[in-house]
Amino acid sequence: MKVNEKCDIYSYGVVLLELLTGRRPVQPLEQGGDLVTWTRNYIRSNSLDSTVLDRRLDIGDKATVDHMISVMKIALLCTSMSPFDRPPMRQVVMMLIESKEREGRPAGSPPSSHNHFPMEDSV
Repeated sequence: MKVNEKCDIYSYGVVLLELLTGRRPVQPLEQGGDLVTWTRNYIRSNSLDSTVLDRRLDIGDKATVDHMISVMKIALLCTSMSPFDRPPMRQVVMMLIESKEREGRPAGSPPSSHNHFPMEDSV
């Protein structure tokens, strides 16, 4: 396999998943194996909600949970199995900025006029 930007994007997605789930990137098979597979299987079996996040966190704020779920979606895009499906880093940064703006926006503020954050219906 040729090492290129798409490999770095995948690695960045794995780091995001580590931060969000509190799990190591590689675990024994009986604990789910690699983190990307574990996360996708968990979401398929359950749903993409706060239960996938690190259980050691005490998150009572819905806006924070929503932001973390948005970042989880970005991480899943970054760890797409096909390198061609992974977004370029510039787009990843834009999606992260928009996610933060969306969650941190004061009530009544208009949303961003452009959308760089493609929503995935399936994982």
